Amino acid sequence: MCLSDMSNCELLLLANDISLAISKDLNANETNLLSAFFNIIGDQLALIALQKPN
Repeated sequence: MCLSDMSNCELLLLANDISLAISKDLNANETNLLSAFFNIIGDQLALIALQKPN
């Protein structure tokens, strides 16, 4: 299934499941670092999307 075919609720549940799985064996510092890293990726994707033609 493609992400664009998923409902908002399904996307939230998927994001929650992935977050829990990734952070399960990390300490607080590692979790914070990974969170900041994924925020940067999200920001970059938003900038790229703004530059793409519709």
